[in-house]
Amino acid sequence: MSAIHDDLSPGQGKVTEQHVALSRDEHGTLHAVSSVCTHMGCDVEWNGADKTWDCPCHGSRFAPDGKVLRGPAQSPLPPADAPK
Repeated sequence: MSAIHDDLSPGQGKVTEQHVALSRDEHGTLHAVSSVCTHMGCDVEWNGADKTWDCPCHGSRFAPDGKVLRGPAQSPLPPADAPK
């Protein structure tokens, strides 16, 4: 049985049903963070053009590793365990 993230190519990202945001960087490293925006709790979405996690509710933007790139969120997306 393959893991849910096995099909992610470098530069891709997706959100799981368990609210985990998974992305794979250009080096092939898998990043797993909470998909729940730290501002108001909306689920972030993968922006494939910019390789960022973007919140559709208030415009916060996060790096693949969860670091805040643009507010209003002030706290990063916390690390999460990648689903098996």
